[in-house]
Amino acid sequence: MSDQSAEKIQQALRRGDAAAAEEICRRALARRPRDAALHLQLGQLLRARGERGAGASALRQAVALEPRLAAAWRELAINALETGQLAEADQASAQLRRLQPLPSADAFLRGHVLGLLHRFDESEREFDAIRAVAGVPAARLGLVGDALARGDAAAARFHAERLVEWLPDQAAAWDALGQAAAARQDWPASTAALRRATELAPANLALWQRRAAALDAARCGGDEPVQVRERLLALQPGSVEAEEKLGLALIGAHRTAAANALFRGLLQREPQRWLARWMLFHTPDLPCFASEPARAEWLRDFERGLTEFERADLDAATAQHLLGSVPNFALAYQDGAHVELHKRHARLVRRLLDTATGGAYADIAPRPITRARRRIGLVSSCLHRHSVTRAWGEALLALPAADFELHVFHTGTRDDAMVQRFRARADHYAAGADSFAAWTARLRAAELDVLVFLDLGLDVVNQCLAALRHAPVQISTWAHPITSGAAAIDWFVSAEDAEPPGAEAHYSESLLRLPRLGGCFALPDETPLARRAETSGARLVCAQNLYKLHPQHDAVFARILAGAPTATLDFLTAATDEQVAGLERRLQPALAAAGVDPARVRLHATLCAADYRQHIADADLLLDSFGFSGGITTLDALWQERVWLTLPGECMRGRQSMAMLARLGLDELIADSVDDYVARAVALAGSSERRRALERRIGESKHRLFDDREVCTAFADFLRQVQPRDA
Repeated sequence: MSDQSAEKIQQALRRGDAAAAEEICRRALARRPRDAALHLQLGQLLRARGERGAGASALRQAVALEPRLAAAWRELAINALETGQLAEADQASAQLRRLQPLPSADAFLRGHVLGLLHRFDESEREFDAIRAVAGVPAARLGLVGDALARGDAAAARFHAERLVEWLPDQAAAWDALGQAAAARQDWPASTAALRRATELAPANLALWQRRAAALDAARCGGDEPVQVRERLLALQPGSVEAEEKLGLALIGAHRTAAANALFRGLLQREPQRWLARWMLFHTPDLPCFASEPARAEWLRDFERGLTEFERADLDAATAQHLLGSVPNFALAYQDGAHVELHKRHARLVRRLLDTATGGAYADIAPRPITRARRRIGLVSSCLHRHSVTRAWGEALLALPAADFELHVFHTGTRDDAMVQRFRARADHYAAGADSFAAWTARLRAAELDVLVFLDLGLDVVNQCLAALRHAPVQISTWAHPITSGAAAIDWFVSAEDAEPPGAEAHYSESLLRLPRLGGCFALPDETPLARRAETSGARLVCAQNLYKLHPQHDAVFARILAGAPTATLDFLTAATDEQVAGLERRLQPALAAAGVDPARVRLHATLCAADYRQHIADADLLLDSFGFSGGITTLDALWQERVWLTLPGECMRGRQSMAMLARLGLDELIADSVDDYVARAVALAGSSERRRALERRIGESKHRLFDDREVCTAFADFLRQVQPRDA
């Protein structure tokens, strides 16, 4: 390029007249078409105005004419990066480094390209050469954002991991690592990195917000989300939204009384905060209630709350906020079927869903199922080792691959050996902390024949998904033994031996009774544990979730302890310390009225698996809850050959222990009234010889409870034959 042409082009650019500069460049090229510098200049001008394809052609011409023109190779590499042409970026940046072998800014460009190509060792050698150059670490932070924008989580992780080595005391580096982990949905890694970022920059609001989002995506409960939300509220004083999110975090930590106190205070200041009203009618202060009148009042509040929201005219944002808060969980633990309340709640969820999405989702049209190899979908948030998969895992994994194409939609975030078994069996598998919209798109794209909702009532995303019809036949199961109430759910799959006569009235769905216990329970790997030591009095244990221990139990347990004066009673509640303290306060009047020393009663919060198993092994007699009996807990105790006493309830969820004991021929452990329950418990507590005889009988027969392959066959037969109701 002549000095005169170059000067004219620069003058035009200084005036801001890029068009004139380009015209001068083109006229010069017409006179000197083999001038590489002019082609370079034209390529730069074209790139500047967004003509990247034409710019690339000009730059290629430049390097063809002058292969040693480093600036042209640099521009070509940058242009290729911008257009996603990584092969050309690789070629151009490699040639550039051959021309400029010493550490320079070109090493950064080459390292960037190699990182996107996932040639990470080569990339790091380029960056190591310029690590000490001012501005390079900060510029490399930008590469994490660039990789994330490209959807390249691996490259983002590579740069972020090196940055925390370079800048271990810089919050920005840990923030980058947290964002890179979030991009691949590695929520434990994301929360750990963002935890360090907030330690280094405790006043940075954006970092705390990203940490909170990662904890939400991971569906973490416990103290950490509460602490993060408390900090966010401190950083945003007066923010109602921050206060509401703190309330939700308290619910997730099972600090229900504190959460409800927060929501009540919020309503006193702002009576139209719909989320606060929604949470208060869904969530009792104490899961087991302070008294029977309090429990009855909560149920009335639930019905009043439904009525209020049925009449409310809400906007889309509010509806979406409500749908993402809590599932309809506590109602399942109240006496009775409450089918109409469940149906009303399900209709309300569907209405809120339509409001939140502008009616964007309709039920699929009914169609007969004609595939020879039926396409079965499975939705669950609990595919890890959990009571849900212990109840249903084997029957689902046993579905013959020749007959069923299995699509698994794991809406949870846990991963363990059980999840890996589902992933291995599935023809198609999807998992992660995605939105309702994303999961709906997957369900619809799968064109399923039958969709199984394994555990409705435990998760808000699944609750929303079940409000719509995604498949010709949709079913729910006894993994959470309560009706869904949803019009889109056709069948409830239950256990023949646990259902009472007339059980059809307990469900909005059609009822399918699978044989016997309705599950194919895997034989446990663990050998039954021995008792640690004998004691002078019987050790009684109640190993039930706090939600099941209604106030009506208090006098019953007190009567048993009064009738067995040397016995002790341990509650294994799977609850928080705060909730255990609430139960302890509630028990005191009943114990005092019966003349029972409170020191004979020990209450335990959540235990680790080993301690839980040892407490079961140490028990002389396990006392069932009534209304909602043990299920997998009963199975664990019977495998340990421990005596379990039950009082069957009205609905299936209160009759699971009864079904197991009847299967073992142990009718003497099934009471027929509260008085009978007390009398049997007292008699068993007073006779170690009788308890040991029962333990021997359990040991001889317990295998009848496990590996019932006829349940798998019956479930598969149902899936082969079922047709939609309207087909």
